Amino acid sequence: MDDSVFSSQFQEMRNAFAREGITIEVAYTPSGRADYMYEADRLLARAEIVGRLLEVLPGAMLIDQEKQPVGKSLRLVSIERLREGYLTVPQALDLVDERIKIPNPALEGGFPLVTPVHILHVTRSIPDTARACAPTEPEVADRLSPPYPPAASAGGAGVVIGVCDTGLLAEIASAPWLAGVTGETDPLGPRLLGGLHDIPKYCGHGTFAAGVARCEAPQSTMYVARHFPMCGAEREWMVVQKLQELIARDPRPQVVNLSAGSYTRNDWLMLSFSAFNHGGITLTAAAGNDGSQRKFYPAGFDWAVAVGALGADQRNRAWFSNYGDWVDAPARPARQIFDGRARWGGTSFSAPLVAGLIAARMSITGTTAAVATQDLLDQARKQAIPGVGPALFPRDPFPAAPVR
Repeated sequence: MDDSVFSSQFQEMRNAFAREGITIEVAYTPSGRADYMYEADRLLARAEIVGRLLEVLPGAMLIDQEKQPVGKSLRLVSIERLREGYLTVPQALDLVDERIKIPNPALEGGFPLVTPVHILHVTRSIPDTARACAPTEPEVADRLSPPYPPAASAGGAGVVIGVCDTGLLAEIASAPWLAGVTGETDPLGPRLLGGLHDIPKYCGHGTFAAGVARCEAPQSTMYVARHFPMCGAEREWMVVQKLQELIARDPRPQVVNLSAGSYTRNDWLMLSFSAFNHGGITLTAAAGNDGSQRKFYPAGFDWAVAVGALGADQRNRAWFSNYGDWVDAPARPARQIFDGRARWGGTSFSAPLVAGLIAARMSITGTTAAVATQDLLDQARKQAIPGVGPALFPRDPFPAAPVR
């Protein structure tokens, strides 16, 4: 995809943020490739180094407390009025790296001291290929075609799945495998001549992810949250806040799927997630669609289940899928057909397939999400594909559940 397409897609996101009074930009590598997206004029810092940060960047100011991330560990800092002249976020951070005399834990694999406010987005590609979209766009499908993966007759009873995504399209959620799914609704466009509403760009992503998971765990309770309202994107600290709210819901989800993420400055850990309390839940996350070994967060965290994608031949990695030892398993490509309405592909839909498998495994064995996840990953390692690694497929047979 050429630079003009990337520019067009980024501009759509930029306009969506601008309507909320937020400016976003793209950081580029020295070779001119897009590196990551960030909020302009804002830095995210550990609370304990804010005083030093304001010293090394004269004119920087702490953002009003009511606009700060929830919690005591992180702070937002404005660099709009630096006394030494205007600097972009990447320029300001380069200066901080040079001036601040505090050891940076990121150099030892820990969370950095200060970072951009990265923009998480539904798993579009960003670097190398200069794209900002999924590897395939939704396609019209034969109305008589059954869903793929095929909807199971049972599985997931008693398990709650949370979907952190773009929301739920109420009009589409009438499909039988989505019966009973609830959530925050995506806004619909004007009604078309055929009677259905127009679907705005990047809406429907959360509905699609929910449908894939529900086909694997049709008896599960599922809630789809609208966490990426700006053309499928959101600021990193806001995503963490929304995730905390999602896992605090009643009934509390045991499995959460997040088919979105971002690359980070210097490939350091994403600082906002230092404040995320993920205890007790399993987070399945899309590994990204760049065919790259570069870590895509939050999938890149060792506590998350990072899911890539297999190709159509089920013997090779999908051409678009990110890969590496940080990816827990590629899954069989999930090209869901919504009652003849659409097909869609990408790691966005491999991840919820695994979320559904975990939920189904939990209901079959009566185990926790952590145990069911480990069982699945053990199974994936047993059927590892040479040159690819551990692999998962829809509803693989499991050995008899051990007595626990």
